Amino acid sequence: MSIFEKHPAVALATGVLCLTSVTATGLVALQLSGMPMVLPRDPAPAVAEAATPVAISAVLADSPASTSLTALLEEPPEKWKPDGPLQSAVALPVPYSCDIGAAPSVAVARSFKAGKVSVQVVSAAYTAGLGAEAMDELLDNASDCAGSSVDVDGEDLDTPGVEAHRDYTTKSGRTMQVVTFRRGDVLTFLVGKADERLRKLAGQLDKKLTETLNDVCADQKSDAGDAARSPWSTEDYKPFTRTSTVAIRAVSPPQVPADAGYQAVPMPAPKLKVKAAHPAAEPSYPVWPLMPEARKVPKPPKSPVAQPATSSKVKVLAEDAAGPGCGWAFTGMAPVPYDADEAAAANRERTHAAEDKLATGVEKWQQGVLDYWAAYARYQREVKEYKDYAAAVAKVNKAWDKIAAQWDDYWKEYDVYQQALAERSAFFTRRDNARANYRNALAACEADNLAAEQDYRRARQDYQDAVDEAEEDDEDPPAPPSEPTPVNCEAAIGVPAILDWAPPAEPVAPATPADPRPKDQR
Repeated sequence: MSIFEKHPAVALATGVLCLTSVTATGLVALQLSGMPMVLPRDPAPAVAEAATPVAISAVLADSPASTSLTALLEEPPEKWKPDGPLQSAVALPVPYSCDIGAAPSVAVARSFKAGKVSVQVVSAAYTAGLGAEAMDELLDNASDCAGSSVDVDGEDLDTPGVEAHRDYTTKSGRTMQVVTFRRGDVLTFLVGKADERLRKLAGQLDKKLTETLNDVCADQKSDAGDAARSPWSTEDYKPFTRTSTVAIRAVSPPQVPADAGYQAVPMPAPKLKVKAAHPAAEPSYPVWPLMPEARKVPKPPKSPVAQPATSSKVKVLAEDAAGPGCGWAFTGMAPVPYDADEAAAANRERTHAAEDKLATGVEKWQQGVLDYWAAYARYQREVKEYKDYAAAVAKVNKAWDKIAAQWDDYWKEYDVYQQALAERSAFFTRRDNARANYRNALAACEADNLAAEQDYRRARQDYQDAVDEAEEDDEDPPAPPSEPTPVNCEAAIGVPAILDWAPPAEPVAPATPADPRPKDQR
């Protein structure tokens, strides 16, 4: 283990302390480990506007970061016209103007005219590996940094750079646009009006930046995970490692013990063909023989791999000469201290641990092979037992099918029996109704005869009274009433034929199928 792995704070003393040249104004600046002494900056405007320039009180050392970003803004894309001087030590634009996380090592700005579009460019370089981490922190804290009086509406973009983002900031009805993109440890911001095509201009600038960084940035496509290689990261420091391969000798499958009761089989061994049994559901009527107890179709055991792992990848400590992101040299930092002897000792421990793990894995594999062979032998026995079970089920199903056919015949005969009973009952009902209707008709007919006779008697009495009155008054007598002829009711109505019919014979109920169970099982 390197001293830097055990004591990351030691890295704080590894920067290069350099005294830069004195400017025409005679001001001097110190740069420690590629991280400039942060000069006081004027508060950033509430809405994304031109970055506030700060009076330069010192001149940074000519690090690749400084010269690259200066060159980027001194030699912009074609048709871009400078609209102001190059400014150094500037603040980042709103909504990124707060002091959050790591400060940039270099920050320059310049205004341009690109055709009819006015755009301000701020380009900032961070120390090795911290660019992606810084961008994540800036984006996460953008709304809080802008303040409650500024509305921030952001969206991620797929281009330009290796990652990009666009924000619209609005205050008091005025909206500005900020397009941010990153390459390695360089973050570049384009600020302009909300309706300008800043993303297109950012693509042009990104092409220029890519060419500028080609020879000075170790990894333009670095991500936030690379920051852990820097002791200034907000995440836990993790020393630089490379992937190494560790291997042990190959082994053969184990030998089957003499009294094991099983034999070696291929891995995986073939899956045996088994047709699933389908036992019939037990019916409501008695059946015999009984259905065997249900069993599941055997499943083959899971096979171990044909050969165990005898090699693996191991992360071993290595000298981080270039550094993460754009690298140590980009901002003038010294590499992280590397103790080759301590690293070798730590790597031996890691290698031995990996070898032990592989050896343990081989031992488990060998035991797993023996267990698999034993399990496969059980599987073979279970398959044989299941086939016997399936044959017994088929035999019982056949017996039950025969009993079911008997009961089917019985229910058909029982339906016929019930129908015959219904027809016999219906006959007696019809006959009883016919008899009652006949008697009622006779009674009604005789009542009509009686009523006619009674009417005639009253008419006869009335006639006699009229005759007597006519004689007293010497008048002609009235005509006598006609005597009614009684109806022969039995002849007129007739006896219903059904009263002379013989009823249907009483049906005989069918016999239920015999109980197939032994007497001692009923």
